[in-house]
Amino acid sequence: MADLNELDREILERKWSVKLDEKWVADGEQLLWLVLPEQGYVGSTVAGRTLVPHSPLSEAVSSNVDTSDWPLPSELVTSGRYLNDEWADDPSIMWWVFADSAERDAIRFGDHLSAVPGEAFLALSSSRLAVIVEQGKLGARQAEQRDETSTGWFGKVRSAAAQVQQAAEGIAALKDAKQPHSCVEVPVSRVAAVNFAPLGRSIPRAPFLRIDFVDGSVLFARHYQAEAHAPKSSGGR
Repeated sequence: MADLNELDREILERKWSVKLDEKWVADGEQLLWLVLPEQGYVGSTVAGRTLVPHSPLSEAVSSNVDTSDWPLPSELVTSGRYLNDEWADDPSIMWWVFADSAERDAIRFGDHLSAVPGEAFLALSSSRLAVIVEQGKLGARQAEQRDETSTGWFGKVRSAAAQVQQAAEGIAALKDAKQPHSCVEVPVSRVAAVNFAPLGRSIPRAPFLRIDFVDGSVLFARHYQAEAHAPKSSGGR
C-alpha cells in the first residue's frame, strides 16, 4: 500500500472500519480501532537477539504479495547498536516486537505482519486483537491440472464444461478477494494492556501503540493516531 497523506488515511480508515463492521465483526462485538498497512518493516528482539528486518520464526500465512523493495533500515538499527528505543527514530521501522522466546504472542503477530508487507491491518475489537489482510493477498489457489488424456469429442465437452466452471469460480474469487481475513488473532483476555508510547530521541517523539500481552511479550505499532486510540482499548477488556 502506498504512503498516504493524513486525509487519505482517514478516508481509508473509515472505509475499512465499515467493511470490518459488516464482514468481520461478530454479533455483539465492537471494533475499537484499526491501524492501516504501512510501507515499512518489522523489527524484533527475541531472547536478546535483534532481527531487522524481522523474518517469520513460526509458520505464517502464505502470501502472494511481492517482496518489498523499500529502503532498508539504517545500519545502526540492523546491527543492534542503537540505544534503548532509538530504533523508533528510523522511519522505515513500523513495528517492533519483544519477547523472551519465539513462541510468544507478539512474535506470532510480527511473523504475520512481515509475511504480508505493506498489506496487513492491525485491529482491536471488544473481543480480539488480529492481523487482517484482504483474502486475495493470501497464497493463490493451486490451479487444477489439465487432463492431458482428454481427446476427442468427449474430451472437448469436458474441457468446455471445465472452462465454464473456472470462469464462474473466477468471478466468485474476485468477489471474495476483498473480504477481510484474520491471519492471526488472540482473545482480548491475552492482552494485558494497550498504551500510548512516544518513542525515540527525535522531537517530536514517534507515536506508537504499545501492546503488552499476558505472556510478557510486547508489540509496538507506529500509528499517527496512537495517542487517541490507546484510551479506546479499555473497551476490549
